[in-house]
Amino acid sequence: MKNSILLISLLFVLLPFLYLASVYGGLPDQIPIHFDWKGNPDGWGPKYILWFLPTVGIPLVLLVMSAITKQMPEAEDQPKQRRIGIITLAFTSLMICYIIYGAEAGSYAGLGGLSILFGLFFAALGNYFPVLRQNAYVGLRVPPTLKSKEKWRKTHRFAGPLFLLGGVLLVLNGLLLNGGAITVFMLAIIAIISIIPIVYAYRLPDDNDGDYV
Repeated sequence: MKNSILLISLLFVLLPFLYLASVYGGLPDQIPIHFDWKGNPDGWGPKYILWFLPTVGIPLVLLVMSAITKQMPEAEDQPKQRRIGIITLAFTSLMICYIIYGAEAGSYAGLGGLSILFGLFFAALGNYFPVLRQNAYVGLRVPPTLKSKEKWRKTHRFAGPLFLLGGVLLVLNGLLLNGGAITVFMLAIIAIISIIPIVYAYRLPDDNDGDYV
């Protein structure tokens, strides 16, 4: 299991570097580095700036997730944190590749790919939320869930299917809509599935079962 996790992690670590190396020679000296809400370029810069994305982003994610896993209070919880770490690493790696793709193509054609990436990320998180135990590092960390194991459990079991549904809607949004509508619905879906579980946590009745404050 550890070997497979290591190989998968290595794949996502190397992917943006390999992709950028394969297209770098064909990029113009000035590339689009900023885009408006419809995915159209509105700012340009030197192409070498693309190397900063994987060089800084990937190691940062690895360091943070490694520190979190090592500090988990229960050894049996560490595999779950590793999986969430791989999900985060995969999302970061693919996001960097998407940014490189946009710089290469000169446009993101309505940010549909971004909505799909967020959809896969939220769906993957939703799959693990119902079994994620209370901790001080990963999850919906708001005062009610940090003070009560029962509120943590109920909130994450409630949020899991919601995140999964939101992920599916985000993927469909990226595949079916066009232009600025993609961005509007993407932000709306992310806001809804993020806010509703927090409101749910605050509305749960109080108890005295708290460990993380």
